[in-house]
Amino acid sequence: SPQTPDSKPNPLPSARLDLANTIASPQNPLTARVMVNRVWHHLFGRGLVPTVDNFGRLGDRPTHPELLDHLAAQFIAEGWSFKKLIRELVSTRAYQLASEPTAASRERDADNTYLSHFRVRRLEAEAIRDTLLAVSGRLDLAQFGPPVAIGDRSRRSLYMGIRRNNLSPFLEIFDAPKPFTTLGRRDTTNVPAQSLALLNDPFVIDLARQWAVTSIAAEPDVNARLRRMFATAFARPPSERESTQALAYLATLARDANVPADQLATSERVWQDFAQSLFNLKEFIYVR
Repeated sequence: SPQTPDSKPNPLPSARLDLANTIASPQNPLTARVMVNRVWHHLFGRGLVPTVDNFGRLGDRPTHPELLDHLAAQFIAEGWSFKKLIRELVSTRAYQLASEPTAASRERDADNTYLSHFRVRRLEAEAIRDTLLAVSGRLDLAQFGPPVAIGDRSRRSLYMGIRRNNLSPFLEIFDAPKPFTTLGRRDTTNVPAQSLALLNDPFVIDLARQWAVTSIAAEPDVNARLRRMFATAFARPPSERESTQALAYLATLARDANVPADQLATSERVWQDFAQSLFNLKEFIYVR
């Protein structure tokens, strides 16, 4: 309760403050180890202790105990700074490895326990939604503000209001956790409903249309437009084979829609279907 000028200070110690000081004490390595392990899990796809919510006897043992202890001690020494920790981890050789394993690593480290290559992992549900918005040009980059309804078509997923009885079906399909309890490690499923959502969800179809419209307006040349769309979606140009296949696919789409060949470059319907096909490639939602 608040103190009044005439009241005497409470002589009893605060149990909550004592607990907080104990948890955040530099002499308590468990807190720092858990926090460092969580950051490692999010950056590398699996924690040094795979059971990020359980460091006890029933949890998994750390794959690199000395590294975990070193990072925890350094984390405390640098003022519990997540920014410094993340900067150091993403600049390491382990983080910058290619995701394609060598023949030797397949034989010696099939489960990638010892970080012989980067772990391929799927984007989280919110990142998939934000990527769709960003690629289509619809993403609202404004920061801060009140939460928005789940039907909002432009704000980042970070700003979506979460109500237990009205969750986003799109995010749920891609394993967004239900807000009933804490969850340190999300499930990562690969089920038909995810492909069906990218094919049939009105939200995705509308973003494909938007991307088609902006792409047609930005680049009149078909080949240059293909390169631009690949670079936007995958941060790389298409290979020669992909370019050939894409042009053949566009011709098929035009024929199925009864679009004359000389109107292919300006057909919103054809380029909308093509844009949505790029949304459905695995490379669009997986980090390699």
